[in-house]
Amino acid sequence: MLKFSKKLEYALISIFEMSDRNSNDPVTTKTIAEHYDIPVEILGKVLQTLSKNRLITSIQGVKGGYTLNQSLDKLKVLQVVEAIEGPISLTACGSENTCSCDQIIKCNIRTPMEMIQSELVQFFNGISLEELRNRNLKTFSAIQN
Repeated sequence: MLKFSKKLEYALISIFEMSDRNSNDPVTTKTIAEHYDIPVEILGKVLQTLSKNRLITSIQGVKGGYTLNQSLDKLKVLQVVEAIEGPISLTACGSENTCSCDQIIKCNIRTPMEMIQSELVQFFNGISLEELRNRNLKTFSAIQN
């Protein structure tokens, strides 16, 4: 089953929260964690990972926190997925040139799976976080009406 991890969900929640703020107004881990009922320790690690991958900036000090490095229309879903989860890989052979799988000599699904994986990567790379957010807002608005 292809499923986003909680860490990826927390990353997206945090990025959207940061986008709602003035770029000069950093948001703290504690603020996000309390607002969305996310464990502070896990969220802290997620934000550190996003910072290490240069998707957000960590600002030290009393008025510190995190800010986005670029607007949501420039950030792609794939960037966040790969920052948190690593490269997308549908099978054991999916992300490496060599495969230690016992089935490699007789494998009849490697090429089709590579094709699916390539399409999935292109799909995630084709969606900006702005588009994702707008789809969410449209859905939420429709539910309320």
